[in-house]
Order: sequence, then C-alpha cells, then structure tokens
Amino acid sequence: MTSPTLKRAFISAVISPALLLACAPAHAAAPVTAKPTSPALTCNVMTPEGLSYTVLKAGKGERPNAESKVVVYYKGMLTADGTQFDSGQASEFPVGGVIPGFAQGLQLMQAGGSYRLCIPSKLGYGEAGTGPIPANADLVFEVNLLSFTSPPPKPVIPVADRNCTQTTSSGLGFDIIKAGTGKNPTDGDLVLVDFTVFDATSGVVQQKSEWEKIPLRQTSPFFSESLKMMQTGSTYRFCMPKAANSDSASNIIVTLIDLRPAASADN
Repeated sequence: MTSPTLKRAFISAVISPALLLACAPAHAAAPVTAKPTSPALTCNVMTPEGLSYTVLKAGKGERPNAESKVVVYYKGMLTADGTQFDSGQASEFPVGGVIPGFAQGLQLMQAGGSYRLCIPSKLGYGEAGTGPIPANADLVFEVNLLSFTSPPPKPVIPVADRNCTQTTSSGLGFDIIKAGTGKNPTDGDLVLVDFTVFDATSGVVQQKSEWEKIPLRQTSPFFSESLKMMQTGSTYRFCMPKAANSDSASNIIVTLIDLRPAASADN
C-alpha cells in the first residue's frame, strides 16, 4: 500500500502545485488589489458549498466522483485581475488530490464538457496562499474534461444488516448471525478470522479481509471482547461505540474460522 507521503510525492510530480492540497508556504504573496471583474472571470450558478460555475459546453455521460482520475485541459486565473497563474494540457490526476473547489467542480462535469469554475478562497488556498497565488485570493479555472476513469463502487451492506439488537454491559453491540460449536478464544490465543468493516450509517464497506491472523493481546479492548464472545465456526455482527471525536461509527462482521495458542502460531 502506498504511504500518504509517497502518494503526495507522486501527485506533486504530475500535478501543478497550483492545484494541490499543499501545505502553507513560509511567506505567502501579498493580496492582489481588486479591480472591476471581467465577465470572463464570473460564474452564474452557485452551489451550497460556495463554489460557482458556468457551463461553457455541456458534456455527456457519467460524472467523476471523489475516487476518479481525470484528464483535463485547464487554465487558472486570479479573480482580482485575471492574471493567469497556471495551465495544463492533458493533465492527469486524481479528483481527491486537488483543492476542494476544483475537486467539487470536476464532479459536476461530464466527459467532453467545458466549465468555468469560480473558487472562493475558502475552497482554494485560504489565508495561506501558495506560490503565485496570494493570500485570500479567489480563483477562476476554465476546465475541459477530456476523460476520466473511476474504480468500481464499494459494496454496501443492506440496511437490515447494519445494526445490532443486543448490547453488552460495556456498550458493545452484537448480533449472532451464525452460531458456532467450537472453543472461545482467550487472551493467549491467535485467531484466524474473516472480517468486513463498514460504515454504520451508509453501509459502505471500508475494509474486507480473509484469513487474517490476529493475536488477541494486540487488539483493542472492544475487539478483544468481541472475539472472546465467539466460538469457532460462528459469525457475529458487532457495533462498536462511536468515538468521542468522530461523527461516524464503523461496524464489523466477523467469522471466527480457527484459533490456536499464540506461541505455537508459526509451528
């Protein structure tokens, strides 16, 4: 799996710095004095998030999503005076790798379409600015979406199978999907499991693994409690309490395939 640092380095190598979600530079350029705005630097449709856009040419077909990789022509200008600070021809990059306003605009487009995107500072580089882009600068991009590719959609757990009907004294929710007949794990065991982690609200699968070896001593308290409830051959659904600093919770479906003492796991 590519590390976030390597991923950013790779993206930086193929996308202009003016589009990247870059860190704030040590010294941002001074703000540009506003001048009368040219019609070529304005947009006529506003989104709830604050992005504005104008459809210069409609495209056809599906739209990119946050996981898509796009190929575009683009030109970037400062709204204040129309200064062009960036451009790209047949540039390829992931939608999730660029500033928020540009990413939102790309997801409105269809292949073959041409849009003008008016990006407020809060959806661009904010108070930091970057390189030729001053602090608090609003931006305008003219974008032609040539093509894009999207990964297949993630599986979704049905609504009826997302939640738990029973709860332990610690607050762990659970349901028995399939009962087992074997032993219960202990702290000294290594377990062999299949598991699927999914968003408790949307049901979107976040992680799936088969034949995963897990030493109980190295798991979180709630996951350890979960596994100790199970018998080999059983399948449970567990609902983990939502973390205090999180707006969402993840639930997990676990099948306990086998267990053995951790010390003999490699024998």
